[in-house]
Amino acid sequence: MPQSTFDTIIVGQGLAGSALAWHLIQAGQRVCVIDDRHASASSMVAAGLVNPLAGMRFNRRPELPDWLAAADRWYAELEQGFGRRLFHPLPMLRLFRSARQWRFYQRRTEDPACHDLLGAAFAADRCPEAVRAPYGGFGQYRTGYVDLPQLLLRMRAWLSAQGCLVERALDCEQIECVAGGVRAAELRADRLVFCDGARLRFNRWFKDLPLAPDKGEILNVTIEDWQTRHIINAAHWLVPLDNGEVRLGATHEHRLLDGHPTDAARRALLAGLAELLPAATTTRLISHRAGIRPATSDRYPLIGAHPDCPALWVFNGFGAHGALQAPWYAERMTACLRSAVPLPAEADIRRFR
Repeated sequence: MPQSTFDTIIVGQGLAGSALAWHLIQAGQRVCVIDDRHASASSMVAAGLVNPLAGMRFNRRPELPDWLAAADRWYAELEQGFGRRLFHPLPMLRLFRSARQWRFYQRRTEDPACHDLLGAAFAADRCPEAVRAPYGGFGQYRTGYVDLPQLLLRMRAWLSAQGCLVERALDCEQIECVAGGVRAAELRADRLVFCDGARLRFNRWFKDLPLAPDKGEILNVTIEDWQTRHIINAAHWLVPLDNGEVRLGATHEHRLLDGHPTDAARRALLAGLAELLPAATTTRLISHRAGIRPATSDRYPLIGAHPDCPALWVFNGFGAHGALQAPWYAERMTACLRSAVPLPAEADIRRFR
């Protein structure tokens, strides 16, 4: 790369780094993305689920309309630019995991803001798909999944064609705050943004932020004599893919954060599948992958500048919600860097001071 001076250097080309790079470049910024294809990067492993109602209580965040609108915009732009479908809208069946969840669903039906997200509830013997649903469930809309591996591969090729990609590791010791910006090895920029996922916990400048790394494992399988028109979301989830495979996930592990697939997780996921589909005859394992989600305790991302070196920034902490949240926060981060528009308070790292 002959150019060595940039407006912004981005460390990490996962979903967060890709979204931010795209928006900054479209805004006319000179951007360099440094990435080393880290094996446990969660974006290459994640299912890319877009699920507007989170958690056991089906919570709806007040920022949801902004998140959905920005996600629609960005994925449509990428699909047009790359000539490939990346976002796959699919309705979701949420299966109640206890009788208590009926009450949480009922509360959401009383909220007008949730009406376009909720389908009808169904009893255990009325499930629209051939899955075990002992407590019933309900349909959910504005859901789907993003083909993250394809998005990242095509984004990588596009960045390379733009002359914006450096494929190597960057050690924190190679980064230095200097007058007017930052130096990263032989590169200089007005600012550097860390978008390198769970590795933030080792970052000398941002390691004190309350990141809550969460190892997740998923399987791709084929299931004989079973098809679905929905994403199935219960104790585990099933996502039907265009190639006939089904993605099954996911586990959560907060202690052993090594990024390697484990036999224990494989057994747990296959046992969960057997519970959902007791009549399934033959399941064939296609792949088994693991990654470390850069999650946070309040489920909002970590965005902002270092208090002592304002040329160093972080854009991270999207956990399992990056496919839904990252496009909008990338828009807001771009507006902040270009025009000093304040960051959204719920994501600004100053909330932890």
